[in-house]
Amino acid sequence: MSRSLCVHNDHIDKVKIALTHNGYPHQRALANDTGLSLATISNFLTGKPVSYANFEELCRRLNLDWREITTNVEVISTPPRIRTNT
Repeated sequence: MSRSLCVHNDHIDKVKIALTHNGYPHQRALANDTGLSLATISNFLTGKPVSYANFEELCRRLNLDWREITTNVEVISTPPRIRTNT
């Protein structure tokens, strides 16, 4: 399972619009509100990989469904079972 997620290219404009619609006039405001680095915010908004936890947090702050905007669909599936020798 991947440890990072990216915004799909088809949804980058939607994410950027959500930024201002949710009261963040610029990336720095979102960075200050979340405590995340400006680089992480920029990566998220440009479709570059960010950690799974940060991706979910940013989607929550922007009122976006992370499952709809990500490029990585394998995250939605359940993790593989661990084999035991019993």
